[in-house]
Amino acid sequence: MNQMWLKKIRVVATLVFLALSLLLFVDFERVGETPAATVALYPQFVPSLLQFSQTLAWAATGFLAVLLLTLLAGRVYCSTICPLGAVQDLVIHLANRWGKPRKVKFRYQKPHNALRYGLLALTVGLFLSGSALALTLLDPFSNFGRIAGDLLRPLYVAIHNGIGQGLEMLGVNGPFPLHWQAPPLTTLIFPVLFLIGLVWLSAAKGRLFCNTLCPVGALLGLVARFALFKIRIPADACILCAQCSIHCKAGCIRLKTKEVDFSRCVACFNCITVCEAHGIGYARSAPITFHPAPPTPSPSRDKGISRRTLLQATTTALVGLAGLSGSSGSEAKPHNRTPTTLANHKAWPVAPPGAGAIARFNELCTACHLCVSACPYGVLQPALLEYGLSGLLQPRLDYASGYCSYECNRCGQICPTGAIRPLELATKQTVQLGIARFVRENCIVYTDQTACGACDEYCPTKAVHMVPYQNGLSIPRVRAGLCVGCGACENACPARPHRAIYVDGHPAHQLARRPVAKPLETREQTGFPF
Repeated sequence: MNQMWLKKIRVVATLVFLALSLLLFVDFERVGETPAATVALYPQFVPSLLQFSQTLAWAATGFLAVLLLTLLAGRVYCSTICPLGAVQDLVIHLANRWGKPRKVKFRYQKPHNALRYGLLALTVGLFLSGSALALTLLDPFSNFGRIAGDLLRPLYVAIHNGIGQGLEMLGVNGPFPLHWQAPPLTTLIFPVLFLIGLVWLSAAKGRLFCNTLCPVGALLGLVARFALFKIRIPADACILCAQCSIHCKAGCIRLKTKEVDFSRCVACFNCITVCEAHGIGYARSAPITFHPAPPTPSPSRDKGISRRTLLQATTTALVGLAGLSGSSGSEAKPHNRTPTTLANHKAWPVAPPGAGAIARFNELCTACHLCVSACPYGVLQPALLEYGLSGLLQPRLDYASGYCSYECNRCGQICPTGAIRPLELATKQTVQLGIARFVRENCIVYTDQTACGACDEYCPTKAVHMVPYQNGLSIPRVRAGLCVGCGACENACPARPHRAIYVDGHPAHQLARRPVAKPLETREQTGFPF
């Protein structure tokens, strides 16, 4: 039976999902608020499962659709829908094309069930105990998001802006420039090392990550054992050419016994396209007829699952990205003449609006960084240990990079796991993420006897306002009830190295009073001189 069309369909579908997922992270402005974003996000297994656990909504049932698809046809998710799987296939293709020619591309790999299912059990156990750390480190969609958003997006921005500048030099109106805020370099170490390890592992061992370290692959492998349609090798149709085994990037075809470990098969259909005798094919889990004679295939006893080890390779960050950063502009403001000495003591980091309590947020966020890519103000940045180890790489509000706009609620609208709940804009505007703390000894008005007012000028609720000080100067004062913790004051403050006003986060978000608008003519001028 000639089933070569299966691979063609799979390749087209894979490229579509990869393109949508990639654009979602690198060019969110164009894709993020369109139906294309839903197409890319709905079937992603871990985000869908976590969101469903919070909302029980039909829009979050993508993981159920994936389970049904796996029961029908095996691990199609791994070969077609998962963007990290597509990245591995691309690496394998390039390695075979440009690497050193090798007669045997892949070999049958013994399953390592203890490692595979041990990691799955550890991931589930940690999640049930309230930690998403294992999901953060191993979830394929989240790892793809960090690779695309943290490493590829700055290159995309640089190319986009370079083309625009080139067109303008030729007198042609170019595309509107994009901005990108560089994250702390320390938070790029993990995605860089992960990418290097993934590239090496894929080029050398094929889909070993999917069958060794990926908890989604392990779970779907268990389900795939009961799939209705499987890859099968009829005994009297196979001519033992070994092409199927040589080209199996999952290493799951054992030619000696003519068995396919379907729990490790990622349904790429490469084996079907290389078998000239059509001695292997996709069929129901019952006796089938593949070639002229009606054969009785030997039942495929699913062995365990191939399990190799780690993916580390030493390297340094190939990122000189700071120059690409679309900074918030705070560094361009005049600084204080007298360096400040009192450090800002923040008891809690500031979690995104919609997170609710930090503990809840840490339990659900897998650090895919889609919200980081979506944030138009660059204030959402990956955390290192600000949340503790369980919150590694999860987004926090970094007011040195930007501030949380009073008119923006985008992060909650796009979060795929429900860690950041969607809030109506009016609701979000009264959520108190933290409280602004004023340190008079660090203020330019106090240290330099110079008029300022940056914090008052930028505060959207007038929680920070200027009051008379001395010598005709005014100094800030904070009305805690009106403060929403947006960080506009901290971001604008010119005092260095320690700012005169900063936001201390709440362990659980609170409610602020809605400001009462005053007539414009009664507003007191602050004398902000910049």
